[in-house]
Amino acid sequence: MRQLWTEKLKQWVRIPLYKMLCRGKPAYDCPICGYHGPFKDKRISKVPDVMRVHSKCIGCGSTERHRMQYQVIQEFLATDTKADRNILHIAPEFCLQPLLQSLFTTYHTADLFRKDVDFNEDIQRMSFADASYDCVFVSRVLTIPPDLEASLREVRRVLKPGGIAVIAETYTHEKSVEYGEMRNHRSRIIGLDLLEKMEQHFARVSRVYSSQYDEKFQLTNRMVIDGKPADDYPKSLCVEGVGFMDLVALGHV
Repeated sequence: MRQLWTEKLKQWVRIPLYKMLCRGKPAYDCPICGYHGPFKDKRISKVPDVMRVHSKCIGCGSTERHRMQYQVIQEFLATDTKADRNILHIAPEFCLQPLLQSLFTTYHTADLFRKDVDFNEDIQRMSFADASYDCVFVSRVLTIPPDLEASLREVRRVLKPGGIAVIAETYTHEKSVEYGEMRNHRSRIIGLDLLEKMEQHFARVSRVYSSQYDEKFQLTNRMVIDGKPADDYPKSLCVEGVGFMDLVALGHV
């Protein structure tokens, strides 16, 4: 209880203090927690000095990808009823859990190593029966498993007829870069060709771009490298002189 009140106290102090210190900066809305005000810049690396500008919500800690995924969930997964619908959330991100739990009768989480999930599962070979879930939600996972094809095949296998896979990755390349080994706990850099691979496993793959949603939510990855705006990204996602858009792929069974 003391820890909960401590965190609440920190939040009550942090938000007005940050707004005061960042007076004059652009203000945005967080659809997840309702915060309105400036977002925090997020450093990606020191050498080179890579920053995402106006990235992190001070209220809940969400970044561009979380706010984007929240919009996608609201648009494509929300229905008038959650009757007997179930979802598998792989490598779950906590800021999205309350919304997903409210939309599905059964909400399961899975990860290979984490202890705060329902199941410890390897996405390349999951233990669930065929056609177990109405939805599988995968965010920033597919850079890790060595066998990408097996991972996509497994996601498709555990989906029911009419089910949907929500796959959210960062697409900074046209073609994926396979390392052939693990580097910094990653097997690859994901490219837009992932969408072509998905088409081999799903009946239909649709694309949702962050540009489809209101700019007030700040969903654009505003990249600054060594103090200069960077926009060397795939043409279909590039925001000239700013950075790149987020893209969420929906695989329909």
